[in-house]
Amino acid sequence: MSRRGAAGFTLLEAIVAMVVFAMGALALYQWQATSLSALSRVDVQARRLDVAHDALEALRSVNPMAEPEGERALGDYTLYWQANPVEPRRTGLSQAGYPSLFDVGLYTVDAWVVAGGTELTRFQVRQVGWEQVRIARDDE
Repeated sequence: MSRRGAAGFTLLEAIVAMVVFAMGALALYQWQATSLSALSRVDVQARRLDVAHDALEALRSVNPMAEPEGERALGDYTLYWQANPVEPRRTGLSQAGYPSLFDVGLYTVDAWVVAGGTELTRFQVRQVGWEQVRIARDDE
């Protein structure tokens, strides 16, 4: 009896097809796992960037001449900073070149944000500090 006219797969062909399918599925799974891992890292970096942006906005309201170091609560986070002078304190000048009401100084401000005892981000900015040392007179 001859099997020349038989149609369908043999057991060996079915096993080979399953192995090829399994290799393709495994490669697809590895690609998906790598993509999810990268997406997770991007999400963590985006959150840190948001925290740093919020901290920078809060730091803009700090006068480093009056508060050379300190901390502020930012919701679930705490912002800490320490300012060090870059340039010596000077008399501020008006646009016309006359002494202004303020003395000014340039500071390097080291800032870091902590949540639950873990440091989330650290950055450094330069910021102007000021102090009013003169009074405006109306007789001029």
